[in-house]
Amino acid sequence: MKKEKAIKGGTAGCLNCGYTESLLPMRTRLYSSMGGWMITKDGELYYMENNCNRKWERLKTMITIEKQAKKEPDSDWRAIFESPLRGAEYQRQGKSKWVLISKNNGYA
Repeated sequence: MKKEKAIKGGTAGCLNCGYTESLLPMRTRLYSSMGGWMITKDGELYYMENNCNRKWERLKTMITIEKQAKKEPDSDWRAIFESPLRGAEYQRQGKSKWVLISKNNGYA
């Protein structure tokens, strides 16, 4: 796996668009609605929530994905976030360490 260069997080677009962390918190909930999260492994879709009506408390967190990723540490694991006003991509670069490798101003 080729490690991509980590970048610094921060705000995207405007101050109301949210903050992008430099390291992805393991408590992050993987939702899908108008945008949301998807996880890839070696460039292939690994996980994406398929029910946007699921209760917040029942959504998977990055902890669940990390448990799977640590079984295959040589794979290229990525967490991709897309929303209308903010987007980000993280790459797993060590145990429980998902670093920001790109960010954007969203798709709207």
